[in-house]
Amino acid sequence: MRLSLRTNTPSVRTGLVLGPVALACLAISAQAQVVPQRVTFSIDWMSPSRAIIPASHGDVLSPAPFGVPTFGAPPAMVVIPGGPVGVGLGIPSYAGCIGTPPGTPCPIELDALSYGTDAIIRQGPTPAHTYEFSVDEFAVGFPGSPLAPNVLSEAPCGDSAADVFGDLGQPGAAIGVVPNGNTGLIDGNGAPSCTGAVYPGFGLLEPNMPGPVTVLDGDDVDAYDYQDGPTALAAAVYFSLDSAFPDPLTGLPNTGAGPASGFPGASVLVTLVPGGPPVMYAPPPPLGLNLLGAGTDDLDALALAENQIAGYQVSPGPFAWGPGTPFDMLLFSVRRGSAVIGMPDSLLGMPIVEGDILIPPVAGGFSPFPGIFVPAENLGLSTTRMVIAGPFSDELDALDTRWQEQTSTSYCFGTAAACPCGNAGLPGNGCGNSNFVGIGANLTATGNAQVSADTVALTGTTMPNGPVLYFQGTTQVLGVFGDGLRCVGGAVIRLGVKFNVANTSTYPTGADLPVSVKGMIPAVGGTRHYQAWYRDAMAFCTASTFNLTNGITITWTP
Repeated sequence: MRLSLRTNTPSVRTGLVLGPVALACLAISAQAQVVPQRVTFSIDWMSPSRAIIPASHGDVLSPAPFGVPTFGAPPAMVVIPGGPVGVGLGIPSYAGCIGTPPGTPCPIELDALSYGTDAIIRQGPTPAHTYEFSVDEFAVGFPGSPLAPNVLSEAPCGDSAADVFGDLGQPGAAIGVVPNGNTGLIDGNGAPSCTGAVYPGFGLLEPNMPGPVTVLDGDDVDAYDYQDGPTALAAAVYFSLDSAFPDPLTGLPNTGAGPASGFPGASVLVTLVPGGPPVMYAPPPPLGLNLLGAGTDDLDALALAENQIAGYQVSPGPFAWGPGTPFDMLLFSVRRGSAVIGMPDSLLGMPIVEGDILIPPVAGGFSPFPGIFVPAENLGLSTTRMVIAGPFSDELDALDTRWQEQTSTSYCFGTAAACPCGNAGLPGNGCGNSNFVGIGANLTATGNAQVSADTVALTGTTMPNGPVLYFQGTTQVLGVFGDGLRCVGGAVIRLGVKFNVANTSTYPTGADLPVSVKGMIPAVGGTRHYQAWYRDAMAFCTASTFNLTNGITITWTP
C-alpha cells in the first residue's frame, strides 16, 4: 500500500494515489495492544477534535476506519491509548488527565512518535518525500517554494498545521543549506483548501489560524509516523513527552508531561509491552540536549531506525547507523523556546533553529550540541538564518523518514562457516573486522538504477578508517580473500578509491563519475555486482591487511 506516487523525479510526485486497504481496523483493549495502523499521529492539547473523537493529547490516532487518509475523511480514531498505566502506552500521568477538554493543558502531551523502523538515511542524494513532516500554525514557509500545495501556500489560510508535507529531494544530508521546497501529502480534513488543493486527510478540523491561543479553531498534528519499511508493523512504540518551559511565542507553558511522568524533558521513551510502563530509551545528554540546564530543551519530532541491539547506541556521526551496525539512527527536532536554539551545531557550526532535522553531537565537532543533518531551509521552511527578521523560525512539529524502492539485493554474507577465521559478521554484513568484531562491514545502494538518469550511491559502513576500493563485476563468486570473502568476479571494473571517515564512505561523491558511467553499463541496462575492499591494517585474522563487505546486485534499466 502506498499513499503517494513514488518516482525518482520530484516534479511528478505531487499528489496522493490511494491503493487498496491493507489493514483492518484494529481495536485496543486494556489487556492487549495490537499492531498500530500504517498512518498514526497525535494532536496537541489545543486541538478541538479531542472532544469529537474523543481522544487525549497523549493518545496515538489513525485515520478512520482503516488507517488510510481519505477525501472528506471522517473523524480520526484512537488506536493506542496513552494510558492509564496498564493500557496502551501506560503513561504514568495519564490517569489524572482523563476527561480534560480541549484547551485545558494537562501533562500527557505526546510530542514525537516512531516504531523504530523508519527509513535509514544513507550518504548521497535522496529522492522526494524521503522526509515527511508537519509544522504548527505559525509556520510561513520559504519564499518562492515551488510545487503547491505546500507550507507557503497553505499557511495563510490556516490549512498547514494539520497537514503532512514531503520534501522535494535532497542533494545529500550533512552538507549545509541548499534551499528547496515541499509539497502536501496528507491534508487535515481531506476537503478543498483555500488554494483549491485537495488531497486525502486525517479526519481533523481545519483551519487552524495563528492568533489568540484562546481560539480553538483547528487541530495541530504533533507527531506522525507512516510504517512502510521492510520491518514495518513493529510492536514497540518510541515517543517523547514534552517539557514544562513556556512557549516564547504564545506565552503559554508546555504541558510538562515528561517531568510529570518522572522523565526529563527531551527524553526519548519506549513502551515495549502493552500497557507499559514506558522506560527511558535515549536520555537528553547523549542527544546534546539539556546541556544548559535540566528541562531547558524539548524534543519535538523523531525518526528512528533501531539496530535491534538492546538499548540506545548513539551514532558518532552521520551515516554510521542502522541495522547491521552497532549504532541507531535517531533524527529529531527541538521545540521553540529550547535553550539549544541559536547554539552552534556540532556538524556545520551553524546556529540551530526550530525547523532543523538534527542528529546527536558529532564526535570532535564544533560544539557539544546536536548536529544539523538537514537544515530547515532545505525542507522549504523559513528561518531566522535566511528569511525571517523576527525571533522565531518555522517549527518542525513531526517527522518521519520513508523507505524508497529497493535499489539492490544483498548476497555473500560473512557467516562463521564461510569466513577464514570463523570471524562472522552480523547477518547481511561481510566478515568481522578489527574495528567491528562480530559485526563486519556493510555495503548498500540507494538511488535510481536507471542508465539514463543514474543517481545510484554505493555506501559502505562499519569499516576501519582508511582507504577502500569500490568495484564492479559481471559475476557472483564466493571465496576466502584476506580476512573476508570475495563476492564479485568476471569482468571487474575499479569504480574508485575512497577514504573512510567515521567508519563510512560513499561512491560517487563530488566530481566522481556516476556508477553507470564508470562501470560502462550498456544503454539497454544489465545486471552487475558490487563490493567494497577496504584496508584493515591491524593484526586480526590472517596475515593479510584487508577485508571486504558483503556483495550487492543491481539490475540496471535503460
